Amino acid sequence: MNRDKKHILWALMLFLFIYYVYDTLFWSATGITITIYYTLRLIKNMGNNIPVLDLMIVLASLQWIIGPFIDYHNGITHYKYHMYVPEEQYMSFVVPAVIAFIIGIYVFKDRSDLDEIKEKATEIISNYPRLPYVLIITGLLIPFLSSFVPPSLRFVFFLLANIKYIGVIYLLFSGSSNRWLIFTGIMLLTASASIASGMFHDLLLWAMLTFTFIAKELNLTFTKKLLFAFLGIFVAITIQSVKIQYRELVWEKGYAGNKTTLFFAMAINEWQNGTIFTPTSESDANVRLNQGWIISAIMKNIPAKEPYAGGTTITEAIQASLLPRFLAPGKKRAGGRENFQRFTGLKLGESTSMGISLVGEGYANFGYWGGIFFMLFWGVFISWFWHILNNLSETFPTLMIWSPILFLQVVKAETELVVVLNHLIKSSILIFGLLWFIRKQWGIRL
Repeated sequence: MNRDKKHILWALMLFLFIYYVYDTLFWSATGITITIYYTLRLIKNMGNNIPVLDLMIVLASLQWIIGPFIDYHNGITHYKYHMYVPEEQYMSFVVPAVIAFIIGIYVFKDRSDLDEIKEKATEIISNYPRLPYVLIITGLLIPFLSSFVPPSLRFVFFLLANIKYIGVIYLLFSGSSNRWLIFTGIMLLTASASIASGMFHDLLLWAMLTFTFIAKELNLTFTKKLLFAFLGIFVAITIQSVKIQYRELVWEKGYAGNKTTLFFAMAINEWQNGTIFTPTSESDANVRLNQGWIISAIMKNIPAKEPYAGGTTITEAIQASLLPRFLAPGKKRAGGRENFQRFTGLKLGESTSMGISLVGEGYANFGYWGGIFFMLFWGVFISWFWHILNNLSETFPTLMIWSPILFLQVVKAETELVVVLNHLIKSSILIFGLLWFIRKQWGIRL
């Protein structure tokens, strides 16, 4: 029996176990099986390729399937963050939509190979040994300059600040004796900045996106990668368990002490009290993982109280991504507040913004079947885009090392199309322009 058939057999056995032993609904059991399968696949592929596509599937499955499943069965009902439609109705839409997305993802074959990428990167670094350090230093200096530029350019500076991580990846492939020290220093700086701001997305995303390069350099076995994955989950749960209370102290009450000390004190308190895995309030139970409460609110509200959008948010997102504001001054802005309130029928605070997710947007525009086909088309588009990146690697040999910047917002499951397309297109223009400039100016073929 070949490996693929063996994996399919194990997945089928897992499904039957969940479905029959735990008496789980068919679509819920299917969704849980998919999540477990692709999580293990993601861990396995770390160190072998750049598993951005698998990461997208896993994050979507966790937030759209596992989070809602827990919410349906944990016995806690929050006044707002709860599932608005029955489990059978919700899962019978979301799980097929995830399956459609997965089918679309594999229309084009992923040809990213870390052995090949490392070989190309090593050759470049041997000719230009200072390159990783130039990228790292530039990325570290950019945030200090961003406050002096107009708001219209801050997104560009945000993207440029991320090239420090690309520099670290090149450095990991260089074999330099100080590579692990510098990598650790960069991640500690990121952690410190995340704690200071109370925003942890960058830390968690770059930890996930760079791990495949770490696994490659350390030649980690599947078991060791699995242990790192459990450690990462523990860190993520810790952050989520203290994030709300921490932000309340820092943002609302103006805490003036050492924020790093405060954060770790709160985390240690969670560990000592054992509340990290046992939510102490309704709010804690629902905000850690579950994106489904928003999707279910859309399913309840549309078309009962708000008609289907019929693709209007899709065309607005494409226009907002392709046209500069001076050509389309009325184009849609990223943020999520307007779509959230319109499609869920729920109100948000003046300074609050929440995304409705791609699957929620698909349902809001096209309903049940249309939402499923929308996710299929989105999967095909992402697969095609990744395929193009692979092809362009003939011209830009280490382009795939830069791909995490292109997908930094795309991998998130909570974002809607205007955010995703805006990031994907604008970051692509910037990165390709930067690589072209480096080649033209210094003759370095990255």
